[in-house]
Amino acid sequence: MISALKVILLIFESRTKRTYLRDPYKDLPVEQTVSDLNRAFLVWVTDLIKFGNSTLLTNDDLPELDEKLSSRGVRLRMEDIWAQTARPEVSEGGKVLLWALLKSFRGSLFLNAIPRFMIIAFKFAQPVLVNSTIQYVTQASKEAGEDDATGYYLILTTSVIYIGSAVSICIYDQLHNRIRVQIRGSIIGLVHARCLTMRDGIYDDAAAVTHMSSDADNIELLPWQVQELWAQMMEVLIGMLMLWNELGWWSLTPLVIVAVFSRIAKWIGGRISKSMVEWQQAKQERIALTNSVIDSVKNIKVMGMTDMIMVRVQGSRVFDIAKGIVFRRVVVHMNMAGKIHCMAVGILVPVVTIIFYAVDAHVRGTGSLDTTKAFTAVAIITLVTLPANQLLVQFPQLMSIYGCATRVQNYLLEPARDDTRVLIKSPSSSSIVHGNGYSDQNGQIDKTDTDDSLAVIVDSLVLRPAAKADICLENLSVKLKAGSFNIICGAVGSGKTTFARAILGDVAPDSGSIAVSTKRIGYCAQKPWLTNASIKAMVCGPSSEECDEQWYRTVIHACGLDEDIEQLTGGDLESMGSRGTMLSGGQRQRVALARAVYSRPEIVILDDVLSALDAKTEAHVAENLLGPKGIFKQRGTTVILITHATQHLPLADLIVVLADSKIEEQGTWADLQTSTGHISKLQVKVADQQSARNTGNENPSTMPGTSSPPITDKLDLSRQTGDLSVYSYYFNTIGAPLMIIFLFCCSAYGATFAITPLILRAWTEGGDASMWFYTGIYGLNAALAFASTVCVIWVTLILIGPKAGLELHHRQLKIIMRAPLSYFAITDTGTIVNRFSADLQYIDMALPFNMLLTAFQVFRLLAQLILLFITQALIAIGAPFLFLVLYIIQRVYLRSSRQIRFLDIEMRAEVLSNFLETLEGMSHIRALGWELRAIDQNIKALDISQRPNYIMHTIQQWLGVILQLLVAGLAVLVVGLAVAFRSSTTGGQMGIALNVILGFSSTLVRLLEGWTHLETTLGAVARIKSLEESLIPEDLQGENLEASPEWPEKGAMEFENVIASYNPETIALKGISAKISPGQKVGICGRTGSGKSTLLLSILRLVELDSGKITIDGVDIATLPRQKVRESLIAIPQDTFILNDSIRLNIDPSGTVSDLEIIEALEKVQLWKIIKSRGKSGRASNTDTATPSGIATPANEAAANDVVDKSKDADPLDFPLKDSPLSHGQFQVFGLARALLLKDRSRILILDEATSNVDAKTDELIQLIIREEFSKHTILTIAHRLDTIRDADMILVMDKGKIVESGSPKELLAVKVEDEGPGGSGVEEGVSSDKAWFKEMWDNVH
Repeated sequence: MISALKVILLIFESRTKRTYLRDPYKDLPVEQTVSDLNRAFLVWVTDLIKFGNSTLLTNDDLPELDEKLSSRGVRLRMEDIWAQTARPEVSEGGKVLLWALLKSFRGSLFLNAIPRFMIIAFKFAQPVLVNSTIQYVTQASKEAGEDDATGYYLILTTSVIYIGSAVSICIYDQLHNRIRVQIRGSIIGLVHARCLTMRDGIYDDAAAVTHMSSDADNIELLPWQVQELWAQMMEVLIGMLMLWNELGWWSLTPLVIVAVFSRIAKWIGGRISKSMVEWQQAKQERIALTNSVIDSVKNIKVMGMTDMIMVRVQGSRVFDIAKGIVFRRVVVHMNMAGKIHCMAVGILVPVVTIIFYAVDAHVRGTGSLDTTKAFTAVAIITLVTLPANQLLVQFPQLMSIYGCATRVQNYLLEPARDDTRVLIKSPSSSSIVHGNGYSDQNGQIDKTDTDDSLAVIVDSLVLRPAAKADICLENLSVKLKAGSFNIICGAVGSGKTTFARAILGDVAPDSGSIAVSTKRIGYCAQKPWLTNASIKAMVCGPSSEECDEQWYRTVIHACGLDEDIEQLTGGDLESMGSRGTMLSGGQRQRVALARAVYSRPEIVILDDVLSALDAKTEAHVAENLLGPKGIFKQRGTTVILITHATQHLPLADLIVVLADSKIEEQGTWADLQTSTGHISKLQVKVADQQSARNTGNENPSTMPGTSSPPITDKLDLSRQTGDLSVYSYYFNTIGAPLMIIFLFCCSAYGATFAITPLILRAWTEGGDASMWFYTGIYGLNAALAFASTVCVIWVTLILIGPKAGLELHHRQLKIIMRAPLSYFAITDTGTIVNRFSADLQYIDMALPFNMLLTAFQVFRLLAQLILLFITQALIAIGAPFLFLVLYIIQRVYLRSSRQIRFLDIEMRAEVLSNFLETLEGMSHIRALGWELRAIDQNIKALDISQRPNYIMHTIQQWLGVILQLLVAGLAVLVVGLAVAFRSSTTGGQMGIALNVILGFSSTLVRLLEGWTHLETTLGAVARIKSLEESLIPEDLQGENLEASPEWPEKGAMEFENVIASYNPETIALKGISAKISPGQKVGICGRTGSGKSTLLLSILRLVELDSGKITIDGVDIATLPRQKVRESLIAIPQDTFILNDSIRLNIDPSGTVSDLEIIEALEKVQLWKIIKSRGKSGRASNTDTATPSGIATPANEAAANDVVDKSKDADPLDFPLKDSPLSHGQFQVFGLARALLLKDRSRILILDEATSNVDAKTDELIQLIIREEFSKHTILTIAHRLDTIRDADMILVMDKGKIVESGSPKELLAVKVEDEGPGGSGVEEGVSSDKAWFKEMWDNVH
């Protein structure tokens, strides 16, 4: 009764009491207000997971973090410890940073050692439980009526061990999750604090971002690695002692096997780097070739080379896959060695150890292998193998952390900014804190006894723009009075900006001194620094909620932003995007100027801020800020304006002219006008004051955008659970035979995994008589298990992955290359190329691995369940309940975890964006004294980011504890059934069941994780599937007539009332009718946009006909496959397409023409000598390239291996065309050479402005070649140069999509305006002939 009452009270005590909380406690984080029991089982997370299953989660839906995880507290503590830590030389690596981190969190690590000890205790209590349970069920039955409480104690012990293990793991991992979050906050805080004091130009900004992201992610694992190091050593030691107690000397066998396999894996791992580099090179070159094809897809279609180019691209994909297989083979070997997931080691170690022990015992005659010893030993070996192998692989993991810490430490130890400026006057108090919240160095203010009326004093200053640059300014001396308007001018590169940055303290002088009246300076750079915020937030600064509204409005008007803000939908509270992308250049500059004015500085530096403004706006800003009644004059602000504009010079109190690394002249406008220097030669245009006053009454220029770009609901996309049809689509690319082999190998793996404990059970129950038989069977089964494991890996990575990758690439390539031209018009090239890069990266790398791991866990889980059902048949009754629970868990967990993972990624991006904005505006932040504000912003962004990061780790732990409790329930059920049915339960059955329970939890967790990752990577396959379903190919039904191989034999063409359009609103061809005889030379001319190119595109089936038809040799081309039409014609487009490939494969993509024919064609167009000479020069610079042709193919790889030895004999045709660049005109001639190789495939040649970029002499050569080489061809030539078609048999003059005139050149030149039309001219019926179209064009150019 008392115990029941205690349980009831415990339940009530564990219930949340948040509803009873009052201020200030009612807003405490959820985790901080729940009971210890609630935290131990993570019950408080359940509500969030259920909520995420029913709705879209946002960051506001996530619980707040408690104060101990606050980024501010963590940052301050870490900064103090880092400041106290001895700072070594950079060469000492990252030891000091790692020690500082361990020192900072030593209390948490010592506290977390307690649950880690408990995990070890519960873990090694499991083999004892196995031993005791087996002994219990194998003992003789007690006499009837004898009370035996042992069974009940076993059930209770099972509950305590497994539930205790689940709780201990949950507490341990959750405490480590808290430490991880705090370490991440510490690293980011240190890096951010360091960047605020970093010297300009010392360190790469991108490197700093890396420190805050990937380096921090690695370093945060340090405490876990350190804690696991001693824990795993202890586990191995305890396990070996327990195993020694069972097996004696043979207990060392697992360690020997693990060590041997680890050495093998290390040797294999040495090959992985080279194979990966080679694969990446092949992949990079394939993508480069694909990119060049997409860029030139229209011309490829025009030339009818789509199929042969597809073969080339697919060939590069084949080579890419071949290199990938080499890499995958290394990966397979590493898996065989057990380096990944310890699969092979996990199979071989227990089997080899048991066999060696049993054989030794049999030979010695010390007894047979009994059930208790066998299954207890297997349980211990299972527990020893993982930590032993983990210890061996932990060293590279720790070295990775050490490397990241070294990079961060080097950054933290870089020299700080050396601000040598001194203050002109002493402050009223003995200690001063600037606007940035920091006192000067050493806590004291430097001072000098000078005139208080001066704002800046520069004395004998020598400056460099960067530490290693040459001196740009020397012996500078100037004094700027307080409240004065000063202009610094000079030629480009004279050092004006460097001078300004020296006044800001960002550039340390080599010698000389700078004294300023204050170190809080308003600064506006040439490139405006704007954050992703509203105009009001950017002007008022990070603390815009404390904005002085009246002063803000005054500043906005002075900077001419009133009307701009009125044009915005959200006014001055609307976000302007990253770097103010929603604003024009002038608006960005004025917002940055308004920020400098709003801060009310004593000194303001304006670096060419008026150059981006139109004249009227510039006059308005100048009058309201710089003029006699401007804000700066009224407030007594010292202004330093750097400018090239001359109209403001008369307003200046002092003009400083820089030239030849010195001050050429300085003085007032009046003084310099009377001198003979630079200023006296300038003609100044006085600003129009009236226009400046009227500026406010005029509407501003149209803004680039008045609203933020639409934001798609990415959350909705990220939480999709997947589509089964995508699985079917992917499996279809693999093919039924491979899928059958894959499933067979997986089934074999599952079967051998299930049979292994059954054999051991039969062996131990069979006695010593059958020892050799069972030893052989046991070893054979282990070999089969090992072989099936290797087969699954081999089939997945070597057969399935490459086959699916090759097929999916081919499908996608075919879809893209068969797409209509309209698709390429509306789709960015980068978007298309991304499908062949990022998407295929997922398909090649992540998808096969995730498929492999998921399959392993599925069949492993099935084997474990089958073993449970065999050994405890009654468990099968609860199987539906088990599967139902697992289904509910995966459904609820996966949907919520995906959303939280997305929020984590999104919020991480926010932190990095904030950091990048800080880096970009460092000079402004330090000048305005906004360091503390920048720190507050970073802490705020980091706190927001830490929420999903911490919750993501927490829900993963929630999944773990749920599954472990499920396993605990199964363990209790198994032991309970054994106790209840003791008489019918054997020791072998119990040994099998309890050993299965040991690995059941990890199998469930890995299965759900693998499934989640599999669905994510299948998104790349889904994109290809979606493209195939949505993108309608250009080929239409009915285009299936088979023409003769010789078609077109004659080259006759006829247009019958052809009407064509690009879209319903734009008709390009309007009733074209014309007849062209075989061998006729036809010139097509007309003004731009008259329809000439559309006419040729209609012949090539690139523009669809609305009505009418085009026949070639009597065949309607609309009935033929359009690729057949294009392949049966010869076309030379205006722009010659160039592939990222060799000269040989550019001129002959089919690869079927001999080198002699290629050289002959190049000699005819007079390009061979040029290519040959450039090939010789290219050899010297390309001897180190992997592939002479620039593309990865087996032939080219062989050529690359031979290029150094045979550089003198290298064929110029093998070198990349882009490495021997030709002019645009030469490329057009190259296109003619390409056409010469195709002249026998057709009797029709189409030229589209093929000589537009060549000189007259080359034009004559081309025309001569065409007349000689294509004398028997029908030729259609589009030309703006009428001389090109002067010798044509017929001219077609087009205008507005119609043929307005046709006939021979002689007839058309003889046309008179008053004539009805030239005889036999063939002018279209219904078209007026009162204009001599061709003659007028001819006369205009002659």
